[in-house]
Amino acid sequence: MTQYATDLSRTRIRNSARAMAVLSLGPLVMAAGIVWAFVQPWRLTLLHPYDQGFWWLVVEPPLLVVLAGILFHAFVARPLVQDLEEST
Repeated sequence: MTQYATDLSRTRIRNSARAMAVLSLGPLVMAAGIVWAFVQPWRLTLLHPYDQGFWWLVVEPPLLVVLAGILFHAFVARPLVQDLEEST
């Protein structure tokens, strides 16, 4: 395979619908967590931390959803797309 053909095949995979869907899941989950935090601000006890313990402040559902999106994008989506690129 020539250099041009190799670059062209990588471009096709990176722009494929499957790769774009996998890569967009993490940011979509992060956006959902941020929207959830704005829609239900009373769930964020960081805004009113009175009489709350440490774990009550740290483990908040909207923040956990944002963290899950970040971790998925970093540790699942990127390696998965790289494997998809290498297999073709």
